[in-house]
Amino acid sequence: MLTLFHADTAVCAAKVRVTLAEKNIPFESRMIDLGRGDQFKPEYLAVNPNAAVPVIIHDGKWLNESTVINEYLDDAFANPPLRPSDAYGRARVHLWTKREDSIHDCINTMTVAVVFRADLLDKPPEVRRARYESIPDAAKREKWRQLLELGVDSPIVGEALGRFNKLFRDMEQALAEGPWLCGEAFTLADIGFISFFYRMEAMEAKGIWEKHYPRVTDWFNRCKARPSFRTAIADYIPAPRAAHFTRVSEPLRETIERRFDEAMQAS
Repeated sequence: MLTLFHADTAVCAAKVRVTLAEKNIPFESRMIDLGRGDQFKPEYLAVNPNAAVPVIIHDGKWLNESTVINEYLDDAFANPPLRPSDAYGRARVHLWTKREDSIHDCINTMTVAVVFRADLLDKPPEVRRARYESIPDAAKREKWRQLLELGVDSPIVGEALGRFNKLFRDMEQALAEGPWLCGEAFTLADIGFISFFYRMEAMEAKGIWEKHYPRVTDWFNRCKARPSFRTAIADYIPAPRAAHFTRVSEPLRETIERRFDEAMQAS
């Protein structure tokens, strides 16, 4: 039996759940409440010292890092395959999964600037300071400070939106060759981005691709039409949890889209 340690809204955990669903792999679910700090409990740190999700345990062996887990699952459970059998085809998939890892920081940036900042805006300044001052890593601590103070007006958000534009542009070009990122077959290349796009959509930011990249828009609609999207992503996020991400005002949404347009013009 395979055991999955995961969290409901965590985008990287959702990546692995989609793979498990596409390959019809049964698993024992161990939910980690990130808001409550379950990831810092000694019993979980014994499983993953990085205090992050997801983690799998299979045949007594554990693995973390969602991209590595997905590749392992595709190797350990042969059917249906989610990567081509030829070396070049697998390399093409790997190029996209590397891209997924590199863009995760941008998802974090937008979530902090839009969602977590809204959570803390009505808190006293000392509470907001305590939230980022408790972060051990100096670079991450400074990032949180800027995002909590400036929100979507932060230069960090502008950089993230520029990187999103480059991603959408490259996806648009790849999708000219077929319905999926690597051609005719749905692969791990597609799986890795689905929960990222869903997070951005939940934060009312889907206009940044819908207005400019029609093939990317159609691709995401096809992803959401697959049964795995419902069972691995949507069903795990109850309405109150989903509402936590959708508290985006019209002016804020317009600001995100304006800053994206500026990033497009600058690239």
